[in-house]
Amino acid sequence: MPIYQAGDLHKVNAMRKNESQPDLLTIPHLHDADVMFTRAAEMGNKPSSCYTCHFRNCKDDTCALITPNVKIRKVQRNGIEYWPCCGMHDYGECNDGPPNRCSTNSPDTLGLIWINAPYTGANYGGASCGGQNAGDDCDHYIVEGGKSKRDCPTGFCRVLQHTVANGDTCVAWHDDDILGWQEAQNLIQGPEEQRDKKRLVDSIMKRED
Repeated sequence: MPIYQAGDLHKVNAMRKNESQPDLLTIPHLHDADVMFTRAAEMGNKPSSCYTCHFRNCKDDTCALITPNVKIRKVQRNGIEYWPCCGMHDYGECNDGPPNRCSTNSPDTLGLIWINAPYTGANYGGASCGGQNAGDDCDHYIVEGGKSKRDCPTGFCRVLQHTVANGDTCVAWHDDDILGWQEAQNLIQGPEEQRDKKRLVDSIMKRED
């Protein structure tokens, strides 16, 4: 092993800088921990959504990690049901007591989206690798032979480069058919103009009572 002197410091730093440069020719291989991979059994065999996360405050439809003016509840648009979920999903029962406030992150920071369900009226909806248990499947989850993803108990994850179970999930979950959180808020709370009209009508009705 070479022994470097103080005068060699510039050379050592140059070597370290060279080694740390990204390789543009290869895609980094992510591991389970990098994407917070969670197995189906660890989520009670339910899809990943805010409705199976202990950060959700049931009483006021907010999240302990997100600014409270963003309402966290499922919505419907054009007959399709959408369930909220973000990258900080942590399986557990929703908080049914006084609302918790751990932080006030932006929804963009945590990747908050609304995920479409295959049908309305399911007990649970959200994300899963292959769309099991009324969840929505991930674009990175692939199966062979032209089979339906939901019919296959396992598939190959292009992000993790290994086989995963249908009901598993992680923060790398991706699908094109989603609602952004701003769209969802318009459906939940309505545009500001509509909310003002509703307040006016409510105040008139109360005066008449």
